Amino acid sequence: MDGQPVRPAPDLTGLDVGNYPSEPIHYGTAEDEKAARYREGQRLGDFVALPFEADPAYVTPMRGMGGPVVLDRRDMQSLVINDTFDDVAADLITGWVHTWSTDGDPGTAAQMSIAVLMFPDAATAEAVADGLEHDDFTFNTDNRPVTLTGYPRSRAHWRPGTASLGSWTAHDRYVVYTKFNDLSGRTDLAGMVQRTEALLRVQLPLLDQFEPTPAEQSSEIPLDPDGVLALALPKNQQMVAALGPPGAFRGRGALYALGGIDSLDFLTEGQVSAIALAESVVMRSRTVSGAQALWHRFRPDTGGAGSTESIDSPAGITDGKVACFSRKAEQRPSTFCLLQAGKFFALVEGAQIQDLHQKTAAQYALLAG
Repeated sequence: MDGQPVRPAPDLTGLDVGNYPSEPIHYGTAEDEKAARYREGQRLGDFVALPFEADPAYVTPMRGMGGPVVLDRRDMQSLVINDTFDDVAADLITGWVHTWSTDGDPGTAAQMSIAVLMFPDAATAEAVADGLEHDDFTFNTDNRPVTLTGYPRSRAHWRPGTASLGSWTAHDRYVVYTKFNDLSGRTDLAGMVQRTEALLRVQLPLLDQFEPTPAEQSSEIPLDPDGVLALALPKNQQMVAALGPPGAFRGRGALYALGGIDSLDFLTEGQVSAIALAESVVMRSRTVSGAQALWHRFRPDTGGAGSTESIDSPAGITDGKVACFSRKAEQRPSTFCLLQAGKFFALVEGAQIQDLHQKTAAQYALLAG
């Protein structure tokens, strides 16, 4: 017969979704300047290097270290110690910052932080890099300049006898800030310079790929350009107030909120085209087989001592794959479900089994309906 095959609509009548929405939520465009700047920061986040891209030893994302979106000095937290940031960077449009550490004892780990700050033009970025580096010296007169051989225009400094190195690098309209900090106290200046340059070698080409939203279009910036955030369970307002609004990504930017990932291989393996971070995590693949690969990639090991255990899955999910688990971690025990429906993969967490099952059923309805 002529024509195109059509996937039959799944039967959703057997789902218990509780009070969770089962219809897509449309986010529209940014409602004000702050929301537009925040959304632009999320877009930029997909082009900010992850420290493990320069050195695979950095495997642990550090929480509570600022950002990830940078709108003012507060979002940089302890990474910037001088108090002139908001004055020097008054023309800041947006930015993105994150910190990753090596494995092992947190008290002796090495940490690498990177922030990318975006300004209206290259001249402003150059002036900001100069100003912030200058104020690092006036804040602490024991700082000494350091030359990055591969990046002679970068401004870097350290305090002899300390195991940290900071740098500011202007690149087109961006300022890239890096900070290496070795909590073990090993003061290897040559090693710190090498790690900083390795991260810059990854970062600067990424910025050449980013296309900022034109200033005249910032008021029309879409919050969900790929339509995937609409298919994730929405954050409640308390979570938005505490952790920031939901986000839409296409790659590395999403890793600030995803645990257990120390490479970007899953993007290729799963043929990922879009990622939504809200009350649930939703990834869209270009193919069904890609979504199935994600389901297998994120499925945890079960059965070992102190490991993750399988638990019952919600009823009524008839098209795709679902599996639920309980993780008995000392600091953060959790229950969660993995779901694959068509070209979509989702991760859903819940505090109690009934709540988890209702959330997962609602997530399935959003994806399958």
